[in-house]
Formats: sequence, structure tokens, C-alpha cells
Amino acid sequence: MSGRPWPDFRPGPLGALGAWWRRRRESAVVDQYTYVPVQTTHQHPFETPLPSAVYGLDFQAKFVVCWRMDLTTGARHHAPRSAAINDLVQRAKAITERAMLVHHAPIRYQLGDELAAERQVEGTHVWARAENVELTVDESDLDMARKHIELHQATTVRQAEREAERAEIRYLRDEVLTDLSTATIWWLYRNGYQVEQAVQLSEHLARLVRIASDRGDRHWADALVTSFESALPRLSEDHRQDLRVHLAKALGVYGGSSVAGEFADRVGLGGDRHVNHVNPALPHQNGATPLP
Repeated sequence: MSGRPWPDFRPGPLGALGAWWRRRRESAVVDQYTYVPVQTTHQHPFETPLPSAVYGLDFQAKFVVCWRMDLTTGARHHAPRSAAINDLVQRAKAITERAMLVHHAPIRYQLGDELAAERQVEGTHVWARAENVELTVDESDLDMARKHIELHQATTVRQAEREAERAEIRYLRDEVLTDLSTATIWWLYRNGYQVEQAVQLSEHLARLVRIASDRGDRHWADALVTSFESALPRLSEDHRQDLRVHLAKALGVYGGSSVAGEFADRVGLGGDRHVNHVNPALPHQNGATPLP
């Protein structure tokens, strides 16, 4: 007799056979009352314009929307066709809104590859994909897209030329024509070290130095901007504009809106649009108070 508190009992062959038979019947009953929904696929032809990288110039897309509903997900949507169409349109827009119309040929195949993948619409029981994807472009829009590219290229070239011109002017003003000796050495280097001719031109060079350094009649805002730009000669034109904006904001904090407004008007920032309007009664974090 075993020392365990329960009897040492094992079912015999007939008991094991009966247990197997009961499990088999229970499984059959469960299968009998388990509902497996039938998967059905729906289709809907759809056409829509899709935005390009240039506002107002659109691709024209046509495809067949295919969707099915998976009731086992637990989620529901009352307009499955709308959910499927909206999902495919959003997936398509994510591709076309970064593309130019002149690239419509490769974009068509990229779009067909993306929309052919069946994906579940987020938060719903709908799975959507597209077939027979076509992408076309109106010929007049295509001509406008080409003109837009040409204008953009011309603008880029003009901006580069102007930036090179500004850089040359700053170089002559802030580094060459600062004193007579620097101007003379610069002239010698540019003209084959003709010393005698440089001596003859020394009076003219001295006059140029005086003209370049004569900035006493300039507005204080121009002098302030020039000082910062001289310290940062490699700034791009966009960064130079940002520098003016930051200076206007700093003047608005420490000098008041009138000083900042005068600065903004002088350097072409469009009035007090970039000025911080600070309440003079409020102390600043660094303990400074704005000037009256």
C-alpha cells in the first residue's frame, strides 16, 4: 500500500478508451456550432487626381480597389468600401506628392507595386489592395511642370551669382580695402608684382581705402549688421536673413519694440513682424530690463 493520501488508481484499457471517445464527441460538438465566416472579395473601379510636388499640377490615377473583410479581427467599420478607397488614396499620395510630373513613367510602376500589397486598414476589419493601376499626366500640365523646372534652375543660378557677387564685395570691403598696405599687396598679387606701378598708384589706392572705410554716415542698423556679417563671412544668404531676424528679436527684448521696429524697417524685415513685443514691466531671466 502506497504512503500517498490518495489511492494508487490508473484507468484500465476500457477506461482509457471511454475517455478518448468522450473527447472525440465533445470536439465534434464544438466544430458543429463554430461559425467560420466566408471570405469574400469586393471590387470597385476608382479614378482620382493625385497631387505632385508642385501645387496645382496633379497626376491622374485610375485603379481597381479590391477589399475583403476579416470578421475575426474584432474590429468593425460601417463603410468598408470607403475605408479601403481612402487607405489606398493616402498610400498613393505619400508617393506622388514628393514627385514631379516629368517623372510620371517610373512613378506609375512604383505606385502599382505599393498598392498591390494587401494591407489591413488601421483600426478596421478591412484589408485593401489595388489592381490595374494606371497613372497619366495631362499634356498641358506636363508643359507647365517643365517650365517650372526651368524657372527653378534659372533662379538657382541667379541666386548663386548674386551670392558670389556679395561675397566678392564683402571680401574687398572687409579684407582688402581696410588699409593702404593690404590694398597695395593685394594689387601687387593681382598684377604680377609690378612694384613701380604700385608706387605710382598708391595715392589712388589710399583714396579707395578711405572711400571703403568711410561709414560714418551709415545708419546704426546697417553698421550692426555689417559687424556681424564681417565676423561670419561664410554665412549663406538664408542664414544672413536669419541673423537679421535674431538681431531684431534681441533688440525687441532689450531695447523695446520701437528700437526693434526701426531696425526691422532699416534692414528690410517688413516692419515689426519679427519683433518681440515684451511687456516692459516684466523682468527678464537675466535680470535686464528693456530700455525706454
